[in-house]
Amino acid sequence: MPKGLRVGLGQVRVRMGDKKANVAELLRAVEEAARARCDVVVLPECSLVGWLSPSARSASEPIPGPVTRKFQAAAKRRGLAIVVGLEERDGDRVYNTAVMIDRRGDVVAKHRKIDELEIGLRVYTRGRSLSVFDFEGRPAALSICADSWKPTVTDALYGMGARLIFSPSAWAVEPGGEATNIAWIRETYRQRAVGRDLSIVSPNGVGPVTEGPWKGRILQGNSLVTGPDGAALLTGPTNEPALLTVALK
Repeated sequence: MPKGLRVGLGQVRVRMGDKKANVAELLRAVEEAARARCDVVVLPECSLVGWLSPSARSASEPIPGPVTRKFQAAAKRRGLAIVVGLEERDGDRVYNTAVMIDRRGDVVAKHRKIDELEIGLRVYTRGRSLSVFDFEGRPAALSICADSWKPTVTDALYGMGARLIFSPSAWAVEPGGEATNIAWIRETYRQRAVGRDLSIVSPNGVGPVTEGPWKGRILQGNSLVTGPDGAALLTGPTNEPALLTVALK
């Protein structure tokens, strides 16, 4: 049996359109997770400039690229794995992508969001593939946010053998709607895991959405970890940055 896994969730502040500040914040979260002796730290969706930012095209990078290499260096230096949501450029297309980097600093998995909302398709191209990989003795997979809203992606990954899903997210809501929104999200994830030996790790960012079609909303935090049989293992604070940790068997 694999040893227990200490997972960190970087509920970081995401500054819309400010790639330099965001990358610095993400790397600080990696350092904090390393000090907390995490085995892996998971960071939010579209962390370079924020989900639906108009600057996604200019800020996006190939994977691997300059930002990915910074995370690779940090993972190798600190000896922990990193999952992060990045805006990926591939030719003339931009993808909403999650990447996993292992403790050695190697990119071991990449996922392009499939269940992108219609509003997101104005910016990002839809992904077309799923994969399951071994992470320290566990069959694991990547998904992104709304990939778990409907059963399709989660059911497929579970059927492929995944028992641990890392799912960077960007839950944005009108101010004042945080409690209603997170209750719906928590129940949705519970439904994905109920009756299954499946855990879903879902970090969200915090901060105002200051540009793009969802301007005026906020990233509410409330990062979630849903455990086997739908158990609610962790809910992060509302509208506050934090490094959250959870121990998985």
